[in-house]
Amino acid sequence: MRIERHVSDGVTVVSIAEPTEIDAATADSFKEAVAAAIDDSPKVVLDISLIEFFDSAGMGALLGIQKRVAQAEGRLVLTGQSRAVREVFQMVGFDLVFDVQPDVPLAVAALNES
Repeated sequence: MRIERHVSDGVTVVSIAEPTEIDAATADSFKEAVAAAIDDSPKVVLDISLIEFFDSAGMGALLGIQKRVAQAEGRLVLTGQSRAVREVFQMVGFDLVFDVQPDVPLAVAALNES
C-alpha cells in the first residue's frame, strides 16, 4: 500500500495513493503505514478518497490511528469519503466519532481554526 505525506499550513496530510479496500487482510499494514507517516504530528488530515471499502477490521484500524493521534494530544480529520464509505460510516455511527471534511483544504482549515 502506497502512502503519500506532505505538510500544508503546518498540518500533516497523509493520502492513500492508490485505490484499495481496507479489510482483514490489509488493516494492519494500513494502520502501520499511516502511523509511520503521521509520526508525532499534532494536526493530521487523512485523505481516504481512494479507499473503496472498510470492513470491521478497517474501522478498527481507523480507531487505532485516531487513538494514536489523540495520545499525542493531536487531532485527526478525515477527508475524501466516497459515497459507499460515507454510508458505512453513517450506519455504524463513525460520522459522529470522526471529524470528516469534504476536501483537504477544508480539513486543513478546520484543524488550523482550533
